[in-house]
Order: sequence, then structure tokens, then C-alpha cells
Amino acid sequence: MTDRVESWSWAAGFHATWSVEALKLRRSVIARLITPLLVGLVPLAAIGAVALARSPALPGAAAAKFLPYATGDLAATHLLVVGQLLSVATLTAGGFAAAWSYGREFSDGTAGALIGLPAGPATVGLTKALLLAGWLGVCVVAAIMITLVASVAVGGEPGVLAWRNAADGAVAGLLAVGLALPFAWVASLTRSPLGTIGVLIAIVAVTQIVVVLGAGAWFPYAVPSLLTGMGGPQAAAEIQPGALGLTAAVAPLAILAVVRYWRRLNDV
Repeated sequence: MTDRVESWSWAAGFHATWSVEALKLRRSVIARLITPLLVGLVPLAAIGAVALARSPALPGAAAAKFLPYATGDLAATHLLVVGQLLSVATLTAGGFAAAWSYGREFSDGTAGALIGLPAGPATVGLTKALLLAGWLGVCVVAAIMITLVASVAVGGEPGVLAWRNAADGAVAGLLAVGLALPFAWVASLTRSPLGTIGVLIAIVAVTQIVVVLGAGAWFPYAVPSLLTGMGGPQAAAEIQPGALGLTAAVAPLAILAVVRYWRRLNDV
């Protein structure tokens, strides 16, 4: 009977925490910036990049850069590009969002008040992570669907390759969502939004170095971009199921680390 009461109490506390955190996220400036960026600007950039690549007026230097998008199935190319953009934009946006959501509690001095909540600080930490993951995941799927609709509107005819690229883009985007969650732990540990952004920039730099050295296929932060073909078809083919599983495992491990840290949140 006691266990059931405690379970009901935790569920009620979780529901209340979810409602409060969801309201904070919905009203935040960062959500109002990131949502249209991922859902609107990324699809627009994908459609625009392909149109630019296939423009006869494109200068020589730019034409060489956009050469991979200059030929081939139109819809498949649109979805290839949006997947590549999402693999980078989602990680960056998610890192900034995590820095804001967690780091702000310390920089604004509100973290101490969380200890007195019925749900406890661990539940707050868990709720924040689930909300961030859910929101960013919806943005990724919406961006791909909007790109698909926009592609059809400009003459694209989705075939097998287009749907494959859409699936790869969705996987890459969702993996990037998971890779953004460790920055929630970084923000909690450093208690600084700026410090977290610094770590994010460092990770992006290290990823570039790892890819150049040829070890990107097994480095989680390189996997989403390589999967979508940013390193070329050969690099994409080197991504094995084990690498995808390793990358996917980052998200639950990050959530566990966040919950553990916030459970011990006594001296804020």
C-alpha cells in the first residue's frame, strides 16, 4: 500500500513538473528561435541549395561546391540535403537549448528552490531532458515532412531513393537529438550556460579532426553527418549498425547521468 501511494505521489509530482517545464520551454525565447529555424529555415535551405546547384548562372567556384546536388533525382536530392543540414543544425540547436534549460537554473539562482519541490530535483532533471528530446524530435520529423511537401510543390517526384534519404535524414536528426542531451549534464556540472556552449564548440572541433583522421565512422558525434553523406558515399557506407547503436546509446546514458547528478543536488 505504501509503495502504491509513493508511486501515485511521484506520478503526480512528475505531471506537475512536466506542466511547469513545458510552459517554461514553450514561452522561452530559445524555443521561439530554434523551432522556426529547424522546421522552416532548414527545409527552405535544402530546397534553395538544390535550386542554386542546378542554376546555370551559378559561378564556377560555387558550382564546384554544389556539384553533388547539381544532378540526380530532384526529390531524393532535396531530402539528402535536408538530412545533412539536420545532422548539424539539430545538434547545435539542442546543445544551446540544453545549456539554457539546465544552466539557467544555476545562473539565475533558481536551482536551490527545486530541492523543496515534492517531485524532487531528479524528476526535474529527467523532465527537462524528456521535453528537450521530444520537442527536438518533433522538429526533425516536421522538417523532413515539410521538405517532402515542398519538393513535390517544385516538381519533385519521391521514389525509393527519396524515401531512403528521408529515412536516413530522420535517423540522423534523431541521433543528433540524443547527442545533444549530454550537454544537459555538462550544463549541470559546470552550472554555466556559456561553459556548456564552449564544450559544444570544442566537441564540434574535435569531431572535424576525428573525421579528417578517418575515425569518424565509430565516433558518435560524426555518425549522423556521415550517415547522410556529408563525407561522401564511401564514408556513408562505412557506418555499421554497431556504430548506430553506439550513437543511439548516448541519449539514455546522458539522461541517467543527468538524473544521478540532479538527485545529489544539495549544494547549489
